[in-house]
Amino acid sequence: KQFHLNEMMSFGKIPREHQKAVGGLLEKLFRCFVGADAALVEVNPLVMTSAGDAIALDAKVSLDENALYRHPEFSKLVDNRDLPKQERAAKDLGLGNFVALDGYVGVIGNGAGLTMSTLDVVAEAGGKPANFLDIGGGANAGVMANAIGVILSDRKVKSLMVNIFGGITRGDEVAKGILAAIDKLGDVKVPIVVRLDGPNAEEGRAILQKAAHPKIIPAATMLDAAAKAVELAKKRKAS
Repeated sequence: KQFHLNEMMSFGKIPREHQKAVGGLLEKLFRCFVGADAALVEVNPLVMTSAGDAIALDAKVSLDENALYRHPEFSKLVDNRDLPKQERAAKDLGLGNFVALDGYVGVIGNGAGLTMSTLDVVAEAGGKPANFLDIGGGANAGVMANAIGVILSDRKVKSLMVNIFGGITRGDEVAKGILAAIDKLGDVKVPIVVRLDGPNAEEGRAILQKAAHPKIIPAATMLDAAAKAVELAKKRKAS
């Protein structure tokens, strides 16, 4: 809107004779920001020519990775070659919210806030998280299986804590994904502590109970899950 541009001109102390040119550039920047689903569009420096034109001499654009599915034309700009092996694998599998850490307790959560809280309770229980992995809302069995596969590819991981508090993530899908990952990976030696709550959580717990896999350990609460995951990890580290 024009009044927004006027406010920015005033705040930036843009001389009146340059306001038309700068305003036109700002309008284009805004359209770029919205149209590209960008997280950041920055121009620095911006110069005025003797002819009165506003020119961006340099710029920085950061794209929102969560919106890349709407922009297939940006795929050629993606370069994951410099990422660590695990992070590159996570990106390739569509697990965008993965960050490798230097601990030994793997962590999977749904939602950034819950996953951050899970890292905190693992640390509070005396352990060190091996990663941050938020599988997001509505994750299905395939996503869960891929997530477990990526985390267990790290030999430093001595236990894995799966902490799901469902909103739109269904507990039965999580359980199926855990079993699918174990089936795909074969001889899983890392204990997987699972806390499920929310939609279809009872069904999910029933699926895991029926499977009776020796490496799947149920937990009633997040604190209970963290304590078990840390205890099991320390036992494996000591052995």
